[in-house]
Amino acid sequence: MLADSSKLKALPPPQCQYFVVRKKRLCRMTVRPGRQYCGEHEPQPRREDGERDTRIPCPNDPKHTCYASKLEKHLTICNARPTDLPDYIIPNVNIPAATDTFTRTTLSEVPRDILAQVVDKVNCLYEKYVKHEIKSLKEQPIHWTVVEEFSDPSRTESSLRHLRQTSSLLHMMETAGLVRDHTCYVELGAGKGLVSYYLWQAWCSAGSDSTGLLLDRAALRHKRDNKLPARVVRVRADLAHVALERVPAVRARPGVVGVAKHLCGAATDLALHCMTSAAVLHKTRGLAMATCCHHRCDPHVYLGREQLRELGVTDEDFNVILGIVSWATCGDGRPREKRAETEEETDRELVANDAEMRRQRALTGRKAKSLLDWGRAAALRGKGFNVDLVIFVPDSVSPENLAIVAVKP
Repeated sequence: MLADSSKLKALPPPQCQYFVVRKKRLCRMTVRPGRQYCGEHEPQPRREDGERDTRIPCPNDPKHTCYASKLEKHLTICNARPTDLPDYIIPNVNIPAATDTFTRTTLSEVPRDILAQVVDKVNCLYEKYVKHEIKSLKEQPIHWTVVEEFSDPSRTESSLRHLRQTSSLLHMMETAGLVRDHTCYVELGAGKGLVSYYLWQAWCSAGSDSTGLLLDRAALRHKRDNKLPARVVRVRADLAHVALERVPAVRARPGVVGVAKHLCGAATDLALHCMTSAAVLHKTRGLAMATCCHHRCDPHVYLGREQLRELGVTDEDFNVILGIVSWATCGDGRPREKRAETEEETDRELVANDAEMRRQRALTGRKAKSLLDWGRAAALRGKGFNVDLVIFVPDSVSPENLAIVAVKP
């Protein structure tokens, strides 16, 4: 009996049978008909001289490999092969010249007495310099450009949280006076372009001369780009290498405003360097950046190092702070299994003490994150901006809810 053709078409493509130990599953790459493994995991073939061929890292991008005997051919077709760069790409243009050496260490390597001293310093500095500068955004209805999608009953809770944050960012920029004509709005770390999509609808359509620019180093699927007009452009580039003043969309407008939603760690500082470099500073009207992942800050590009040094934060303190910030979202840092064991203890007092300890560590982590953002804000003030630290959504929407809002007076 012949097999049903519709069922044959429904069969999944053949999958690589290599077991990835780190991920505890089979490789998900498809394979050629008749093969068991993908090109990355195919057992080493024999060369013409009978010796086994070996796979080596590609010189263009060591994240992938090729057979040594086929390197020359691979370099001619490699997707990562060098290409002519546009004039707005200048390698490391937004990375300050290194003036010192800095080696990251984990909190487990920090002596307990040193850790306690840094925690006390973070708490003291927060109370003295940071706490009074943090404002809360007045509660607003969902922005009119977002309300249609927000009201869609099929939206998941995760999607609604993202939409709520986008709505608050738009309200925050309007309240700060960052909405003006003849402006290039730059979404830094644009991802799928969600913020730019709503931003365009709010401020750039209906005869406005303003436009948008999406900057991101990754090529993401399911972008909103196809719903944006042709004059809103996406530039795929690392923020470390973008000379913003040379990008045509920026060059053609007298004003520039930056926006970012949860730009991770060092990328936030690279974005700030990009937006406030000497060549583009005269055009930069302001920026609104929701920060996150402070544990991924790079000491060499962090914008507020000098400002924190003036408060007595040494390089050694800074190193510890980059570990402490993780307490804000990771509790006491223990694996889930260990936390579960504690929760199953019959001693209720022990459980209560453990919960209080985690609460205190999370609070210290939040203070440490705010201190790092305060340093960035102080550096921006030195460049001529009026700066606010704003809680733009409740903790229930996102624990990463602090934004830097800078406006040129």
